[in-house]
Amino acid sequence: MKVPRSVALLVVMVASPVPAQIETLPAPVTHANSFEILSNSRYSVHSGFTSSVPTQVLANVLWAMNRVPKVGAFHELYVATPANVYLYDGRSHTMSVHLSGNHRFSSSSAFEIGIACERHEAAGFAVQAGLLASVAFWNSDSSRVVNCPMQFATNHANSNWSPTHPIRMVNVYGRANATGLRRTVQAVSSDSSLPLPRVDGPDTFEVLLAALHQDSLFSPGNLSLDQVSQLLWAGYGVVPHTASGGRRATTIPSAVANYYLTRKIYLVRDVAVHRYNNRLPPGTGLTTSDHRVEQVTSGDRRPQLRVACPRLPSTAPVYVVLTVADTSSNYNTQEAGYAAFQYLIQANQLGLEGHLTLPITPAERSAIITALGLPSADLPVIVFSVGEPVTGVEEQVETAFPPTRLQAVGSRPPIRIEYELGRAVAGRMTIHDPLGRVVREFFLAPAVSGPCHLEWNGTAETGSPVPAGTYVCRLELVNGPPQRLSTRILLTR
Repeated sequence: MKVPRSVALLVVMVASPVPAQIETLPAPVTHANSFEILSNSRYSVHSGFTSSVPTQVLANVLWAMNRVPKVGAFHELYVATPANVYLYDGRSHTMSVHLSGNHRFSSSSAFEIGIACERHEAAGFAVQAGLLASVAFWNSDSSRVVNCPMQFATNHANSNWSPTHPIRMVNVYGRANATGLRRTVQAVSSDSSLPLPRVDGPDTFEVLLAALHQDSLFSPGNLSLDQVSQLLWAGYGVVPHTASGGRRATTIPSAVANYYLTRKIYLVRDVAVHRYNNRLPPGTGLTTSDHRVEQVTSGDRRPQLRVACPRLPSTAPVYVVLTVADTSSNYNTQEAGYAAFQYLIQANQLGLEGHLTLPITPAERSAIITALGLPSADLPVIVFSVGEPVTGVEEQVETAFPPTRLQAVGSRPPIRIEYELGRAVAGRMTIHDPLGRVVREFFLAPAVSGPCHLEWNGTAETGSPVPAGTYVCRLELVNGPPQRLSTRILLTR
């Protein structure tokens, strides 16, 4: 369910000296906008913005960019404001001064965030999360928070910010006139091969992101065509906005509106390997709109795919293979990262499990092309595995576990949390704050089949009351079938 838009004091960001050169950011707030409506509405603004952006926007954006899957040994977020260049600490939700003075690329930007990580694909995860987090602030005003990932700003940051590790991309944020939230479905199939996706959903973006996770175990059942359609649209579907040259935009940005993933996304199921097309036949006209799949190879190629890349989850019923024309181009590989983040968060919203496999080695790349019958110029860089979560394991015929139930009742402490573990299965319940940190943990002894409950008095492990806000309660089984459920708690005082 959607939650009411949180009200926060919006203060124009003004730098002020603080002890130890550390600035504490406000906790992220939750808006009423879903992941799907933000994806359908977002677009990049390249210039002409002003710097009057609330500190709360920066806080939400940094939190979101830190919630994405990490790839490699480091993941650093640098923030350039009119005052200083900061390094963000996601554990404490604070910024420490990294370099004093104004070192922004754009003199009119409010702030600029650079992502330092090992792989361009991982930078794409963070950029996409950050841009959706800023769009979540859109309201009825014509002047809105806008942003754009910029290569020139990235080059400037690497030369002027003294980063410890190379910055892969810089996202520039400011305020400018922008259209509001869009509910028009642009992705209409020309051949009825895919049903209409929905462009608004029941779960708010921030609550969904707070519980974002990956898993590599799946139930054997296949996905419905509706689920497949929704996933494909989320990753690379067309939206109402038009980009430069009249090109139809997608749910993710693309450098110079070149849309490098066009005709390079492949769906692998039990029936065939299909190519996803978001343009009218022959699929290359960037000013057109479509939402369809076309068969590339017939039959079930999943066993061959698993042999080609043994690191893939072996029980996934569906795989989405993201390919590019040039693996040395950061424009190509970051765009694949944008789409991969979209697949993962959309899967979570649908109640599915998802798993991202990257990087793909040259040997795996060649083997995947052969296994699936792909064009030799389409080079795999990320494979997304997706399916229904595991809900039961039958070690003996008579001992199957029923589905787990989790629900929070009430908003004022004590809050009643109702759950059902199943027969003789122990569990672990954790309460997470808006930053994703565990504030309270409960270990649940094996219970007989049937409903159970506990009460949370709204305190942390230290016994101190936690602030009002949106929390996520997560239930995991610790000695039974792999299973995880989450529910939202809107705590009031």
